[in-house]
Amino acid sequence: MSFLRKIILLSLVLCFTIAVFCNVVVVDIIDVEYTPSIVSVNSQTNRLYVTNIYDEKVSVIDGTNNSLITTIGVGEYPCGIAVNPQTNRIYVANIYDDNVCVINGTNNSVIATIEHLPSYPFRVSVNPNTNRIYVTCSAANNLAVIDGSSNVITEVYGTGDSPYGVCVNPETNKVYVANEDSDNITVIDEATGSFLTTIEVGDSPKGICVNPQTNRIYVTNWNSHSVSVIDGSTNEVIGNVAVGNYPIGVAVNPQVNHIYVSNSHSDNVFVIDGATNNVIVAVVVGGSPGSLAVNPQTSWIYVKCSYEEKIWVLEDGATGVEDPFKKSSSIISFDASPNPFSGKTEFVLNLPDNIENAEFCVYDISGKLVKSFPLSNALSSPITFFWDGSDYKGNKCCAGVYFGVLKAGNNKPVMGKVIKLQ
Repeated sequence: MSFLRKIILLSLVLCFTIAVFCNVVVVDIIDVEYTPSIVSVNSQTNRLYVTNIYDEKVSVIDGTNNSLITTIGVGEYPCGIAVNPQTNRIYVANIYDDNVCVINGTNNSVIATIEHLPSYPFRVSVNPNTNRIYVTCSAANNLAVIDGSSNVITEVYGTGDSPYGVCVNPETNKVYVANEDSDNITVIDEATGSFLTTIEVGDSPKGICVNPQTNRIYVTNWNSHSVSVIDGSTNEVIGNVAVGNYPIGVAVNPQVNHIYVSNSHSDNVFVIDGATNNVIVAVVVGGSPGSLAVNPQTSWIYVKCSYEEKIWVLEDGATGVEDPFKKSSSIISFDASPNPFSGKTEFVLNLPDNIENAEFCVYDISGKLVKSFPLSNALSSPITFFWDGSDYKGNKCCAGVYFGVLKAGNNKPVMGKVIKLQ
């Protein structure tokens, strides 16, 4: 690990960001020699594939030690990339060549090139159950379907204007296309080969992903600074989650039902709880984060950061979605009531008598300190006090999600979510 990388990681720890509290942490930073564009993961082989858009290459990275294995020459201006873990084939959309290269993941060689796609093949998604590959063609307003067995284009569907991201639910065989200039989602039923419907979402949808276990679809709305949540059973938007500035990449870990959103102008990644559609943490990463990929086997999240030509690696240590105030075996704990609150909430802290260096702090969703409450060593447990929703200057805080953190001696800090209403 480089000296610069160590300094960055140490700074994140010393700043005690919310990412640490929520057990989503930066574990590594991968140097990508060539200009990275889109990231994809084969969870079965634990290999990471990155298109290098200006160098006409794909970087192959070993997910075990995050080291570069090789680079593979592909077409001109490679952008979208996706993996079929069952066949160990990787599909690369080359924008200026109007084709898709097929890579054998066993020997890292291009074994086929699928020609004559509609103009500007852009993003790629794979249904491993049917071995079909879906490619958005942004200039032609089309979605091309490729048979992975024969490497032949079998269908071309019309979409909305400037189709951007694409995803498929392998459990329902439904395909979802985010149309950037139409502000909607095209839904196609590949079981019947028919167009189903369009779904209106936010302004300039780009990234899109699906949790096949919950049948929820997540769409980043670039100009709306939000994520639309779609119920795949009804094709209705059931929620809009406010995130950072200009969200673009989105990925899901079905194992813990967490959704990860890269905010390109906020230089962070938001983590959404799929059970509640609430943002539970914001993790600071490098400049201009974009494409995201998740390996659910390792719970590692890979984030492409354009300004640094690096891939930031995060780890989600969650083992499931839990009540943030659920009591644990820790000797320190706290609760808040009412929660959510509008006027004020009461904190009740439990910790050993005469413990040293105890402190209670409130942070906002970005990890910024809002207010701290130093605790006297002479106080006996339980300790109670009120928070009126103001910061350390006495200014009223905006409505939203906040985090209380109790630190005491050498004990592991305890964190809980507090929601402030208007």
